[in-house]
Amino acid sequence: MMKKHSQSLALLRSITIVCLLIAMLTACGFKLRGSFQLPAELQKIYVVGSQSSDLVRDLKEMLAYSAEVVANRSDADAVLTINKEESDTRTLSVDSRGKVRESEMEFSVIYSLALANGDILLDKEALLLVRDYINDENDIIGRTNESTVITRDLKRDAAQQILRRIQALKISSETAVK
Repeated sequence: MMKKHSQSLALLRSITIVCLLIAMLTACGFKLRGSFQLPAELQKIYVVGSQSSDLVRDLKEMLAYSAEVVANRSDADAVLTINKEESDTRTLSVDSRGKVRESEMEFSVIYSLALANGDILLDKEALLLVRDYINDENDIIGRTNESTVITRDLKRDAAQQILRRIQALKISSETAVK
């Protein structure tokens, strides 16, 4: 009898600790990675851009956590258009033999956001991301992989910044109703 009582107290204590941890976690502002709190007027979004683009894929994937990515423009509350995206690499420094020692990668994107009724919320916003990296002449394979990883990270970062910009929008009720 005493053993069952001590087991039930231990179970109760464990449940209480778990509940307190959950309450603390939500109170600190924890949210799932990738989720954004988009304005209520932007819950169905249609994304326009090259379907082979990593940026467009990332945007659709990240938007799926916070809104519905629709397949038809007519079903959307808003249309996010990727007007242009470019990648560029330039040399920052060379060694005494003329070999590249340090490079810089740039990724730029121009995007727009319009409501389904035609009101433009963001008109051809530009975003430029830059990363520097060092070329190790002794690690050719690693250098190639590093540039691929940096390019991929730049595109993910661009998608996150675009969604943070959309998240920060203040949409007035008359703009959304027009």
